[in-house]
Amino acid sequence: MSASKSVRHTANDSVVTAVLSGSAAVRLREARRILDQFKPGAEVLLLGASRGSVDDLARSISIEKGATFGLHRLSFTQLAARLAVMELAAHDRAPTTPLGHEAVATRAAFEALSDDALGYFSPVSQTPGFPKALARTLLNLRLAAVASGDLARLPQSGSDLAALLDRVDSLLSEAGNSDRASLFDTATKALRSAVTGWPTMPLLLLDVPFESEIEAQFLWALAQQSPQVMITVPAGDASAVRQLEKRGVRLQVIEETEQNDLTQLTHYLFSKEPPPERARTGELVWFSAPGEGRECVEIARRILKEADRGVRFDEMAIVIRSSQHYIGLLEHALDRAGVPAYFDRGTRRPDPTGRAFLAILSCATENFSAKRFAEYLSLAQVPSLDDSGKPPGSSGSSTWVASREDVFGVLSERAPDEAKESDESEEAVTRADSDQAVIAGTLRAPWKWESLLVESAVIGGSDRWARRLNGLAAEYELKIRELASEEPDSPRIPRLERERQNLAHLRAFALPLIEKMSGWPKQGTWGDWIERLEEFAPQVLQRPEFVLRVLADLRPMAAVGPLTLAEVRDVLTDRLAALELEPPAYRYGRVFVCSPDQVRGRAFRVGFVTGLAERLFPQKLREDPLLLDDLRREISGELTLQEDRAERERLLLRLASGVATERLYVSFPRIETAEARARVPSFYALEVMRAVTGRIPDHQQLELEASEEANGTLAWPAPQGPDAAIDDFEHDLSVLRLLMRSEEDVKGHAHYMLRLNDCVRRSASERWARARPAWSHYDGLVRVTEATRPFFQSQRLGVRPYSVTALQNYAYCPYRFLLSALYRLEPLEEPEPLERMDPLTKGRLFHEVLAEFFRALQQRKIPIATTSMDAMLEVLDATLDRVTAEYAEQLAPAVDRVWQDEIAGIRTDLHIWARDLAASTGWEPWLFEFGFGLPDQPGRDPNSRREPVTIDGRFILRGAIDLIERKPGTKILRVTDHKTSKNRSERGSIIGHGQQLQPVIYSLAVEAATGCTVESARFSYCTTAGGFTEHNVPINERARGMGIEALEIIDRAVDLGMLPPAPAEKACTFCDFLPVCGPNQERRARRKAREQIADLIELRGRP
Repeated sequence: MSASKSVRHTANDSVVTAVLSGSAAVRLREARRILDQFKPGAEVLLLGASRGSVDDLARSISIEKGATFGLHRLSFTQLAARLAVMELAAHDRAPTTPLGHEAVATRAAFEALSDDALGYFSPVSQTPGFPKALARTLLNLRLAAVASGDLARLPQSGSDLAALLDRVDSLLSEAGNSDRASLFDTATKALRSAVTGWPTMPLLLLDVPFESEIEAQFLWALAQQSPQVMITVPAGDASAVRQLEKRGVRLQVIEETEQNDLTQLTHYLFSKEPPPERARTGELVWFSAPGEGRECVEIARRILKEADRGVRFDEMAIVIRSSQHYIGLLEHALDRAGVPAYFDRGTRRPDPTGRAFLAILSCATENFSAKRFAEYLSLAQVPSLDDSGKPPGSSGSSTWVASREDVFGVLSERAPDEAKESDESEEAVTRADSDQAVIAGTLRAPWKWESLLVESAVIGGSDRWARRLNGLAAEYELKIRELASEEPDSPRIPRLERERQNLAHLRAFALPLIEKMSGWPKQGTWGDWIERLEEFAPQVLQRPEFVLRVLADLRPMAAVGPLTLAEVRDVLTDRLAALELEPPAYRYGRVFVCSPDQVRGRAFRVGFVTGLAERLFPQKLREDPLLLDDLRREISGELTLQEDRAERERLLLRLASGVATERLYVSFPRIETAEARARVPSFYALEVMRAVTGRIPDHQQLELEASEEANGTLAWPAPQGPDAAIDDFEHDLSVLRLLMRSEEDVKGHAHYMLRLNDCVRRSASERWARARPAWSHYDGLVRVTEATRPFFQSQRLGVRPYSVTALQNYAYCPYRFLLSALYRLEPLEEPEPLERMDPLTKGRLFHEVLAEFFRALQQRKIPIATTSMDAMLEVLDATLDRVTAEYAEQLAPAVDRVWQDEIAGIRTDLHIWARDLAASTGWEPWLFEFGFGLPDQPGRDPNSRREPVTIDGRFILRGAIDLIERKPGTKILRVTDHKTSKNRSERGSIIGHGQQLQPVIYSLAVEAATGCTVESARFSYCTTAGGFTEHNVPINERARGMGIEALEIIDRAVDLGMLPPAPAEKACTFCDFLPVCGPNQERRARRKAREQIADLIELRGRP
């Protein structure tokens, strides 16, 4: 090992020692050697690329010596902020944040476009990515000390950039803000000022980057204030080397004398000097995996292996170049393996709080969109409401939340946030009751209410919210009344009543918020919006701290404006859409996860470098689209060019490769799973192997070696043996792999899996039992036990009344009948789209119009005949107008055009039906909406009876019949059931295989209720969908016998408890309870024994 040398600068008598090495351990050792020369307790300033790196160095010294005194530790950005803050404050200025700088750039672009001041950028200035790109370009120009006059001379984008740079400077000055360039410039001046009184002490610059001219000037001004300076520089850091050589500092290259894979790599990586050919010694491990997710799993597996040989977790590091591809996957993989990790820049994950706030801001910007408000509610961030169910009121004072941006955070030591685990949500769920409006952050609201409320942009904005919500309440009331009139025990009634109550919760909560947002101004300064949003956030969010913190980052921009709420939302979107989770307070005991830049000044026993595949590492080099390299060369030698970008990309691999002292794992994903295509190792991978072995490897051989090292496949995500598994999931799959590949008889070995996992055991056992030919309790209800007998006896047809609609479900599927009529489970209903009226509402309206029409004809004594057609149509139109006007007033239709189109369609259908009605002869209307066994309802025939009807002395029924006609002068009747659906009845059918019981059963009920004889019954299809056809059923002894027999079969099934899932053909297609049975139930039922369902088969065989 060669010794380092020093260069004495006579200008201020500073002694500067600078060393360069590709190994982080060597650079740290040299730093320690210099520090050991000072007396104990001597004051030394340790300055790092990050605060954590110099903290680690001080800790290692403390561990070795027992204690350390006088070592001041800061990052170079922290020091600049501390030096500049007093000077900035004296001039009423404050450092801005990256988010604030982007906001200023956004505003500058908006103003320039409004003033027609943009030419070259005009077509792209309103694209979403332009403000962020502009902020980045302008900051680079400022750091390189480029003035607007230099830009104005350039063609193409030059004049636009000059104007925008001036606008940004003006906006920053007006707002009293300073960007990063101003911060470092002010800090440099403070160092050189006698007023500051900077203390003289030795200085260590530990891998500090010299990335811009202004930052380099600050660091050199600091060096000139120190009597002795030690600088460590990573090999390949060309920018730092240039800046130091420009100031006369000569760097001494220091290399390890030991020869192994890692020393070869750090010495010859990207070196023009040809490396010697040699055999690998095992310190470098090269592997691949099928996809980034599996690559992360393989990394976790090797971390556990290293831990087994005694390497502590905090002595290992994972270096990631492409964080967007790896951070989330790696976090998941390490969590699966139980490996504690320290993500140096924290992690990002979708944040419901931020997304909820963005959603409700979008509600306001999109004309009070119901869909956006529903999106906000779906994220479960609703705060606890006041006693009236309204949002919590403002106390008049907002909670101050500190910014977490580096420029602000560096002004004081960062105290770790205390983790506050709250069981509030769990408690809320535990004590939830039907009257509570908010459960665990979720507001009770009707199912998919936003589909009914519709986009408010369609219905007119905030002023229509109250009217439409009131209309929804009336609609629920109408549906409840309709169901109660026909089937009082319907399970849908309790559900609709709950929905009505939930709607009341929604109205109480939503309307005050809509009113508040509608009162906001169209434009305001950042200060105006921040003040409003800081007050608004606690009213709409359960935990608003994250949102308030992001708003705090924008406080320095208070004077900038005016701007619209949409502009505010766009600036906030990137920060609020994902939550940045801070790393733990201490990294020790955890694997260190970072980018290549974050390993400056750090060394670890074991390192992992991920993603050495094309387009991942190195990443594709791109010129700045706002200021191309040809223009950059014309104005400054300090601006980054394409060759500088390539140089920096190589530096990142050097930093990552130099982090390990004992073993380095290098990996790549051989499949791009998102695009379903292969990946290949990048040329950086070839360079790594060239540096280590002295030979350029064969590309295919390199891929094969990497694949064999991990030996994983995409089809079977588990290691070869269970001992290498990182969790139970992989362990189980590994065991199964061995069993499946065994040539011996493995029958019975699967019991291992059944014992291992209760879920697998239960699922496999139940699937096996349901596939057997015999009916069993695994299929559903197939018998009555002593415990269930009292319940089923109470459900027999002679004990409680049934509607005919409920009884028809038995023929479709006995299990459907059980769930709906006996268990009274609620079907999950989907709201109807805007293109048509809700079927239940439409059916109710249609039947009400028909009943009122017949009553009006009867009262006015207008005969039903072709000679009276004009009078009939006049009555029909008047009735339709009156009924639909009442419905419209109650329901407040969301879209008038849809409502009017539906009514026009109903009117057309009724006119055609009325003409067909007039052409029929021989019958006269007698009873309309005749009910039996149902409570009184408006529109019910006055001759209806409250008591149910008993048929054949055994079976109790209830229901409502649309129309009963009689032959003039006789007691012979005809029963009519009006249908608005398609005609699916078969020619000659009587009970329709048990699925169309209404004609016969209604006829038997009418005979029992009136003492008259029913001659025939019919379905009257009175719409275009049904073709205005009829299905007539003669009511004779055969028909009556079939009806009674059907009731006997159903009653016997209830008595025996034989109600299995045995669906008729295609009955599952539209079944409300399909999620209960799952798919393929019809196919399973066909394989079952037929004897136990003989009654059902016989019923389905009847016409």
